[in-house]
Amino acid sequence: MKDEEEKIVASFDEARLERMLARWLKRPHFASRELVLRSAVKNFMNNDPVAVIKIVLTEIEGVLNTAYRASHGEGAKVETLMRFAVEAATRKAGHPYTLLLPEAFARYLKDRTFARFDPRQGVGDASSRHAVGHGAATDASYTQVSALQALLTLDQIAFAT
Repeated sequence: MKDEEEKIVASFDEARLERMLARWLKRPHFASRELVLRSAVKNFMNNDPVAVIKIVLTEIEGVLNTAYRASHGEGAKVETLMRFAVEAATRKAGHPYTLLLPEAFARYLKDRTFARFDPRQGVGDASSRHAVGHGAATDASYTQVSALQALLTLDQIAFAT
């Protein structure tokens, strides 16, 4: 499995990452964060997963909130933003159970990206923005694989919204 993960990470070279970033920046709710998102992509290319994860996981809620605000005229809390992202993906896919996986994406957002975290427990994983934001993700969880997962989560949000 490790070899497969390394191959997948290696397939995200500079040209591919630049195309992904260019796609994001066509959306106003991403374009307003160009400086920050460019930094995340640059850090991925420089093999710095800590910086990528810290940047991307703390920007996801803002990206969603900006898109939601443009659509609804006001901001919303995380639960509403997650529903918004999944509903947008489902509309775009035409059905919740397609190969575009909007239902699976909903579970991923809930169980990983926005996973509940209790700071009293002490440790967490770098896939959870709460654990990352509280400074409680373990060093071992800051990997290039986790950094790519964060970038691809943002890419799925860009596609959906």
